Amino acid sequence: MRAILDTARRGRRSTAAATACVAGVAITCVVLLSACERTAPADWVLQHARIWTGDSTQEYVSAMAIRDGRILAIGSDDAIQAYVGADTRVDDLGGRFVMPGFHDAHWHLPARRSADLVGAKDPAELVARLQAFAATLPADAWVTGRGWTPDMFPRNTAHRRYLDAAFADRAVLLTDRDGHQTLANTRALALAGVSAETREPAGGAIIRDAGGAPTGLLQETAAGLVTRFLPSPSSDEIYASLRHEMHRAAERGLTALQIANGQAPAARNAVLRALQEDSLLVRLRIAVPFEPAVSDSALRSYVALRDEHRGPLLRYGIAKGMLDGTVDAGTAAMLEPFAIGGGTGLPRFTDAELRATLARYDSAGLQVELHAIGDRAIRMALDAVAAAAGPRDRRHRIEHLEVPHPDDLPRFRALGVIASTQAIFATPDATTLENYAPLLGPTRAMRAMPFRSLEAAGAMQAFGSDYPVFPMDPLLGLHVATTRTTATGTPAGGWNPAERIAARSALRHYTFGAAYAAFREDELGTLVPGRYADFVVLSEDLLAGDAQVFLRARVERTVMGGRETYRSTRASPP
Repeated sequence: MRAILDTARRGRRSTAAATACVAGVAITCVVLLSACERTAPADWVLQHARIWTGDSTQEYVSAMAIRDGRILAIGSDDAIQAYVGADTRVDDLGGRFVMPGFHDAHWHLPARRSADLVGAKDPAELVARLQAFAATLPADAWVTGRGWTPDMFPRNTAHRRYLDAAFADRAVLLTDRDGHQTLANTRALALAGVSAETREPAGGAIIRDAGGAPTGLLQETAAGLVTRFLPSPSSDEIYASLRHEMHRAAERGLTALQIANGQAPAARNAVLRALQEDSLLVRLRIAVPFEPAVSDSALRSYVALRDEHRGPLLRYGIAKGMLDGTVDAGTAAMLEPFAIGGGTGLPRFTDAELRATLARYDSAGLQVELHAIGDRAIRMALDAVAAAAGPRDRRHRIEHLEVPHPDDLPRFRALGVIASTQAIFATPDATTLENYAPLLGPTRAMRAMPFRSLEAAGAMQAFGSDYPVFPMDPLLGLHVATTRTTATGTPAGGWNPAERIAARSALRHYTFGAAYAAFREDELGTLVPGRYADFVVLSEDLLAGDAQVFLRARVERTVMGGRETYRSTRASPP
């Protein structure tokens, strides 16, 4: 028996020794492989920069190595020198500020060219812009414009009479800044057959004069009464628009866009064409429609679309729904009536419809983003998510959430709901101060766009622009988020200054937060090894000095996946 035990002990010792030897060899190999990996030449090295990584464990570095479109290493200039080989491109940035590429979490692709009406001071200027634009179109083409606001018209009231004199025989259709009110001239109404006898569609309003005749102002779904007669743009026109808008986005430091409007086949084909031609300058994530009567086959097609496009440049997998309208139009769904004109808005779902519809999309494994501006709509959205809650990482989102009730703020964190906010919405311009705030009344106006309160409640925020509702320039949004003033510094001290946030937080919402909202925080949003090399080089350090830096800074380069998508001609070569 002792001999048997001794033999067993010797066997165990031999096995242990062999195992130790193998382990030692393995560790040696790992060390050697790691050393080789660390010193393998990079395709591109940037040095002598002030790089804000967005990662708190190593927030600032001075150099970065890139290979195959991803970040290979970050660190000091001396440390990254080890990655410089004979064929490595080396750029000395001369101390310039580098940060993760901006990621717009809520963006729309304009499918057609329209007159730019933003900032027109009165109906005369608005008509002048339309006439200049109309001169570039075929004589029988509809004249479209976008960007008007109620303050452009006397008594904040848009009316077709301001268009009819200049365009008596030509259809004109103008979308307001928020995209929830459409102004049609008499010719457009006639072509669409909209008259005093026309019934309003569910979720929409035809604004009428004292005699019952349409004024031309169509709110929410009522716009469809006329827009369905608007000729659709061709595939080539949509592709040209996509190319144009991508260049503009890259010029503003954007490397990723989440497109909130579900795309018609022609628009989808334009995106696929750009993907096939390798001409996408930004990463795209595109929504599908969120509809109460969605069929099982449609849901299966949305899931198939998500599964088909999982590449680095194009993804699907999210559904966009509309729960209400806007404050400016008086169509946001509110718990209490508007302070002017009364009414509690135009909700597009009942509570039961919303819960049932969200449950179906959720069961299909699709993320949902819901446009909800009024406190009632926001509560409806949170209630619907709560009803579908479970152990899965859903990351359903509420878009805009301009006027949440304070009691609902902690629910974002508790339910894991993303607060998809647009900092630039808080711009205190004439529309905000003279129409938006009075409609809400002082109490609700003081809690509008509560970026800081959302942070305090632990909500994950993802910043966007809602372009073309507002300019897509992230620097403008960052200025508003940190000041709550216009670019000229008005009003003094800011509008609702208690809701200002720190610059570092604002940058994080426009980078990591947006990536997280798209389930891509392991690939985008921070500049750490393994992430895609998506970054922007700016003329000034956005985290140094006061908030005016956001108005002074210029984008000098934009890089997506290690490829330059924009370089300023004004930038001095590093």
